[in-house]
Amino acid sequence: MKKIFITILLLWVIVPVAVGDSYYQWVDSADIYIEREEWERAEVALLNALRAEPANAQNSLLLSNLGTVQRYNGKYQEALKTYSMALFMTPRSTTLLRNRAALYAEMDSLELAAADYSHLILLDDTDEDALYNRALIYMQQGDTVACRKDLEYMLRQNPASSMARMGFATYFKAQGFYYEAVEMYNQVLRDNPDMPYLYIGRAEAYILWGKASLADKDIERAMQLSTNDPFVYILRAYVKIARYEYRDAIADIELARQLGYDARTCDNLINEITKE
Repeated sequence: MKKIFITILLLWVIVPVAVGDSYYQWVDSADIYIEREEWERAEVALLNALRAEPANAQNSLLLSNLGTVQRYNGKYQEALKTYSMALFMTPRSTTLLRNRAALYAEMDSLELAAADYSHLILLDDTDEDALYNRALIYMQQGDTVACRKDLEYMLRQNPASSMARMGFATYFKAQGFYYEAVEMYNQVLRDNPDMPYLYIGRAEAYILWGKASLADKDIERAMQLSTNDPFVYILRAYVKIARYEYRDAIADIELARQLGYDARTCDNLINEITKE
């Protein structure tokens, strides 16, 4: 217990506060920097606000924002400590639990992420976001029984749940039941026709199913809705590979790389193509 308080005190002491700057001035500055995505400046402003009024009742919210700023800045360990400090102050905060669970998942700490999602479900057993994410974690861990149990529970709670159907689409795709996956995507798309990731998911199911030609329209639609997802260019590359359009496929893989897709995966795909 003492270690936690010592850590908090150190956090608030290490950042100098300019004379005359108030708690709310620092908070306002942090909001401006966050809007500009200037993460380093936002972090300093939030730390200065915390030091200015360490007993302010809003500090749990500020710590939540600070953790998110650190996460966006790639400071995962710092973000984890910050979220945990905030949860020590407000242990039933669903926002903090959700943020920390997402961070754990991003850090590949799936057991800890699942634990936070389970805590959220204990607080509210109708929390679809927590159930959906826990189901996907179970699937990643190879526990298909627990995954399906969460998804079926979601549908019992809400028979119209698009999130449950998206989960089942991913589940069926991972199990090799591509027809069933496509059917689930079809159901969700009827009510959500402007979500690019649904077209991307269905296109992937078509490609895995060996029906690359059926993926064309979905890839085109996903690109119309959003051109920033690198995976859509990987999918288009697979369609072009199926048509023996190797040069165009390599160009799409390079586009995916430029948009942030894993470089090693891109190299492996290009190496496979050049062997043809």
